[in-house]
Amino acid sequence: MGYWKTRKKKLSNNLELWDSVQTTDPQYTKRVNQRGGFTAIAAQSQVKRATEVFGIMGHGWGVEDEKFTTVEGTTMVLYTASLWYKFNTRTGAIPIHSSIKYGANGRYDDDFAKKVATDALTKGLSKLGFNADVFMGLFDDNKYVNDMKVYFGTGIKPHEWKDEVLKASKKLSDSDRKKIEDSISDGTVTKTNYKSALKRISELAIQYEEQMIEAKKNG
Repeated sequence: MGYWKTRKKKLSNNLELWDSVQTTDPQYTKRVNQRGGFTAIAAQSQVKRATEVFGIMGHGWGVEDEKFTTVEGTTMVLYTASLWYKFNTRTGAIPIHSSIKYGANGRYDDDFAKKVATDALTKGLSKLGFNADVFMGLFDDNKYVNDMKVYFGTGIKPHEWKDEVLKASKKLSDSDRKKIEDSISDGTVTKTNYKSALKRISELAIQYEEQMIEAKKNG
């Protein structure tokens, strides 16, 4: 039994960084209708988040050993580097890479180095859990995206409001509690109006308590 408790704790610790950076604020994303369609993340928002978690770039995290290699006979460039970071007093590093064509049909892209380095950094941070919900395809679900808009706009986590309402309803009579549960199920009470429901539950709870006190007196 002790082994499984220890193992579960270790697994939880392994996901500490991932769990803290996996969600993405929709305002820093955009839908790209190319290559089958995908969600792009604003790279600067990732840099800011990494700075919040690891510290100032160059001190708490950064990229080193950058190398650009041209594939012979093509305009393809392979970019490789090492992404290092400090977390919980420990320093880690992972390899990152990406590729890009710097020219086609006689035209050349002056920003190819920036683009390929940014792409490699984005993918590298994703391996640590940054914006994992985007890379796991959750942003293809409109309901999930709407939940994230509420979360980043109000601080309310998905379904957290339901737990709050259901917890408050435990102070009500069985019939009133059932009505609240039904209101959540049929969409009458939602994450946008649940505070009004909490106010009403508070009023009903006071009434119910007064009724119980009166019943005991008359008992």
